Amino acid sequence: MFIDVRPAWRRALVAVAALAALWGAWQGLRWCLGGTMAETARDFETAGAAVRLAPRDPLSHLSLARLHRVSFLPEAVPDSLREYERAAELAPNDYLIWMEAGRARGAAGDVEGGAAALRRAVELAPNYAQPRWHLGNLLLRSGGVEEAFAELRRAAEADPALRPQVFNLAWQVYGQDMPAVMRAVGDSAQARAQLVAVLVGRGRFDDALVLWSGLPPEEKRAQQETGGALAKTLFEKGRYRDSLRVQQEYSPAGSPPFEAERVTNGGFETNIAPLGARLFDWQVATTPQARIVIDPRTRRVGERSLHVLFNASGQIDFRSIFQLIAVEPGARYRLSFYERAEELNSVSTPVVEVLNPSDPSRPLGSSTPLPSGTSDWRQSAIEFTVPARVEAVMLRVGREPCPDACPIFGKVWYDEFDLQRTGGR
Repeated sequence: MFIDVRPAWRRALVAVAALAALWGAWQGLRWCLGGTMAETARDFETAGAAVRLAPRDPLSHLSLARLHRVSFLPEAVPDSLREYERAAELAPNDYLIWMEAGRARGAAGDVEGGAAALRRAVELAPNYAQPRWHLGNLLLRSGGVEEAFAELRRAAEADPALRPQVFNLAWQVYGQDMPAVMRAVGDSAQARAQLVAVLVGRGRFDDALVLWSGLPPEEKRAQQETGGALAKTLFEKGRYRDSLRVQQEYSPAGSPPFEAERVTNGGFETNIAPLGARLFDWQVATTPQARIVIDPRTRRVGERSLHVLFNASGQIDFRSIFQLIAVEPGARYRLSFYERAEELNSVSTPVVEVLNPSDPSRPLGSSTPLPSGTSDWRQSAIEFTVPARVEAVMLRVGREPCPDACPIFGKVWYDEFDLQRTGGR
């Protein structure tokens, strides 16, 4: 289709349309340039140019406001607040602008204005953690403790990574008053589980243990990392029975049973975990001079036994097999086990010892050393009494000290470790 533009009025219409298109293209180009410059602005000159190119782009005003805020110059505070206000006018439904404006107002001393802006951010993004977090902090600084912790608690529910910081704030405000701290941070099972970890880090083991005991069984199993940290800390502090109880409560179904007054995996029917992986289980460290393996071919009963192959031509301080067992302080016990040897040759053959973990230099009892040569399965037993205030004993396979370097060669097997109480309270 051809349009006749020979009349002057038609040529004027085409010119106006072309100018309008050029003007629109220029405005779009300015907006794009201003937005790009605002995103990358690192100085006032670039941010100011972005505002001049795109005066109605909220991002350009937000970029300039941020630069004023971080300049830390007293005269920059009003400029920063003015740019935040302009950005909020241009984007009234952007929670991020309201949140930053509220923080800037609060930092400038305008607590009421800052709280109003932050409440607007919370209204726009009610499920986001950061607006509630900053609102709670501002209210806390201004003395509104109850309302502050209500916002902080909801922020932690939205983002559990914030919960340790809420605990720390509550700890400072309420002076280690545990009921008040719990009211401040929330009484959900997840909150209490995280508080257990905080208390362990602060050395409040009794409070952590009480809080852990109040968790539902399913929550204890879900919080294996927290339970493991608590059990390990109690274990290191010598509170073995409490540590064992915590480990029993968070261990998943199907894991080896850990019980007080019992040798775990005494017949070596299950695999031995890596060194340090489980607290009340066999701890085994194999070396080239003393290789330690589970033997499925030679056993007293069951399917397997523990096999040690010695090939040490020089001195070897063999203490590579041990297990801690929770016991009753002051009680008497009898530890029985089976052992055999093949071509064993040394002046210091292996023995089984029962030790106090806090004083391992003086055994509570020990077995007769294995005779050199080859011997079939034989049962050995150790009678011992647990000292008062001692909650665990260490069962260890070792060697008697040698005055000089004494080599050891040969094979040894152990099976059927069993602990029985024989007396005491």
